[in-house]
Amino acid sequence: MNIVHNMWHDNLFPLVLGAWFVLFVFSTVLSDDASINTLPQISEQNSSTVIVKYSNLDNATIYSISSGNCTIEWIARNFEIGVIKHRSQCTVPLSQQLPFLTQICTEFFSKDKNTQAFRTLFWGRLTPDESEPSSQELSLRLALAAHKSPDWDVKRGKPKNGDINGFVRDLANTEMIYPELKELFERFHKRITFSCAEKVLVLEAGKMPFFDQLKQHGIKASERLPFDCMIWFSVSAQ
Repeated sequence: MNIVHNMWHDNLFPLVLGAWFVLFVFSTVLSDDASINTLPQISEQNSSTVIVKYSNLDNATIYSISSGNCTIEWIARNFEIGVIKHRSQCTVPLSQQLPFLTQICTEFFSKDKNTQAFRTLFWGRLTPDESEPSSQELSLRLALAAHKSPDWDVKRGKPKNGDINGFVRDLANTEMIYPELKELFERFHKRITFSCAEKVLVLEAGKMPFFDQLKQHGIKASERLPFDCMIWFSVSAQ
């Protein structure tokens, strides 16, 4: 009996121990993968849904979607048919916001009674107040495009033709600083164009929050560049 017991111990116990170790490692890997998949992400597979509600305060229908610290709203006001106000508290890159924006567009174009009248998207400021943190990509792209433009005076901080609003509008379209929005509306067979800029702000590059990125493109701290404004987009059928 002792001989049999010793044979079991010598031959089977290492196998059992090895099998237990493999199962432990495998379960650990699965656990790690599960924790990764539960992290907040903005992706094409995002499970967030668009919430549609009516606001008496704004006299508008509000389309909103959220995930973690990211919230995007489209406000369709009844006293301003055809105009949608975009409001965002989302600091992730615009490319990662596309799935959210696509869901909002899908909901709006399929259900809103004023879909056919939609002609203007009011984006607001490129660099909103700290109370509404958002991506600074458009602001960065505008400053970079002005630096490269032969029609912008980097020392005086003015366009050479004197019309700063028109300059920013034309520059934004020529250099296409909003490719994500262009892609978004193309999905719905729409064309979007930067149509109006107001209250353009100019600042020395060295004082901008993204100067480290500008510096990588050879921009000097003393260059005066446009970085913020109120913007409107026009929307039409392709």
